Amino acid sequence: MAPTLTVGAISAVEAGDLELRPVVQVVEVKPIQRTQERYRVVVSDGASTGQVMLATQLNGLVKDGRLRRGSVVQLLEYIASTIESRRIIVVLNMEILIMECEVIGNPKLSAEHSSNLISHKVSSSDNSGYPRAHSINGASGSVRNNQNSMMNGKNAPTFNPTAQPSYKPPPSYKNHGAIMKNEAPPRIIPISALNPYQGRWAIKARVTAKGDLRRYNNAKGDGKVFSFDLLDSDGGEIRATCFNSVVDRFYDVVEAGKVFMISKGSLKPAQKNFNHLNNQWEIFLEATSIVELCQDEDNSIPTQQFNFKLISDVENVENNSIVDIIGIVVSVNPSVTILRKNGMETQRRILNLKDASGRSVEVTLWGEFCNREGRELQEMFDSSAFPVLAVKAGKVNDFSGKSVGTISSTQLFINPNIAEAQNLRDWFDREGKTTTSLSISKDVMPGSHRNEVRKTVAQIKDEGLGRGDKPDWITIKATISFIKTDNFCYTACPLMIGDRKCSKKVTKQGNGRWCCDRCDRELEECDYRYLLQAQVQDHTGVTWVTAFQESGEEILGCTAKELNTIKYEAQDDSRFGEIIRRCLFEEYILKLKVKEELYGDEQKVKISVVKAEKVNPSLESRYLLDQISKISVSM
Repeated sequence: MAPTLTVGAISAVEAGDLELRPVVQVVEVKPIQRTQERYRVVVSDGASTGQVMLATQLNGLVKDGRLRRGSVVQLLEYIASTIESRRIIVVLNMEILIMECEVIGNPKLSAEHSSNLISHKVSSSDNSGYPRAHSINGASGSVRNNQNSMMNGKNAPTFNPTAQPSYKPPPSYKNHGAIMKNEAPPRIIPISALNPYQGRWAIKARVTAKGDLRRYNNAKGDGKVFSFDLLDSDGGEIRATCFNSVVDRFYDVVEAGKVFMISKGSLKPAQKNFNHLNNQWEIFLEATSIVELCQDEDNSIPTQQFNFKLISDVENVENNSIVDIIGIVVSVNPSVTILRKNGMETQRRILNLKDASGRSVEVTLWGEFCNREGRELQEMFDSSAFPVLAVKAGKVNDFSGKSVGTISSTQLFINPNIAEAQNLRDWFDREGKTTTSLSISKDVMPGSHRNEVRKTVAQIKDEGLGRGDKPDWITIKATISFIKTDNFCYTACPLMIGDRKCSKKVTKQGNGRWCCDRCDRELEECDYRYLLQAQVQDHTGVTWVTAFQESGEEILGCTAKELNTIKYEAQDDSRFGEIIRRCLFEEYILKLKVKEELYGDEQKVKISVVKAEKVNPSLESRYLLDQISKISVSM
């Protein structure tokens, strides 16, 4: 039984019916000769035909042979556009119902499509110069066979020639003035249907985020840019970007939370390094673009769209991923000043979120977030309130566990009026307030080895660890067999820069004062910091590691200043030797940072101790039993 095609589908779709989702049949598939591979398809509704241009993501259907002449398909997402003076249906998504069947009905080529076929007669003719006949009903071979018979000569069958229309000279055209443009308003379409092949379009969407005005300088000179994110009633999202003079037109017009009608922009591929929205395109507004405020509030367009992840799921997300999370604020640290690598100062505030997954995570607020939402959260927390915080577009960082930080496009919502926030509040008031959560942001959690990548000493060399673009973070169980006692510490600057000490090396001047080149100041006293060189070994080999201040104190059990006083001021060699000896031949769990660095003209792998703990027999036994159980399951 032949499938049923949607009656009148071609005329309805070309007229702009985007909700029809018609069932049609493919009667011709042709590649388009362009730099980018594309396909033009003629489809039929059983009575008439229309031309379809496939979006590039559907090319695989043609290459695999699934979409061909006779295929019956349902058009799921499409848009009608005028391209090169022809009405073309651009198909974004389709479903193949039947891969191949006989032609259904008696479809006729429209006058427009017939003229298109005639205009391509050179490309569709054979070497004899006769054009190849086109027929939807499969009778294309009859005329060609007759032509071949005529060329063969004597036994050529006779047939009645087709009457040709009389010749008419082309009309002469005169200049009657400018042609009036089509000033009809463009049709509103969903954001999900936008593509670069449309001529005239308009979208109605709410501004969910407005970026700051940024200035830049490159080879073309100085410039300025800002972007804003849009959301429509169908849940489609897209970013719009303005440059230079266009910024002057729209920066003060665009307002977050308002609904706008936008048209006459160009679509280009989204730069995923900076654009986290779920859309492959980005709108670039131009001098002719239109951005109009919709005075009547459209409640069908949501104010924001979230794609929340549980905090426990963030633990398995790749570094630098963009995520939405929601949780109860359980701690807020004061805002501190941080000196960036470029020498500029900025503000940083760290808070902790927990959710019903049994995990908590550090959220780092940077810049204005510290003084805006951060200060409000601090006041609420100090008054014994535990606010709900939704983070839209936070960036995942995997340094020492997983954390989430703000970026320029991040949005923070305190106690948002959404179902997820209410559910979280009910859970927290019922049981969550007294429930213990494990942090995914710490180096090592008691009784847990989730963040460990356990290696042996030999694997550091055998696997080439540290030789990539980023350092390798590993954990080993090893014994300290030797510690260098010469130059075990260095004199350091004790001045505070933001929330941490400068710690750069200082030198003693002739006047007895200490000079820090970084801070450009002379000091009465200096600090002492560990630079401990130690040899560690396990059952596979031996290697050298460097332990700095915190890890040095964890190994030796005293500060660098105390040890320096014992050795050089008190000159108590026996006590100094006792401190060193009690660390030797003890087993430690060492968390290491392995990174290749340049020393002079030679590349060397540097291994630094990030954290050191003496082996806890109970926890280590639990870890080994867990590893044995994993091996047993896999066998």
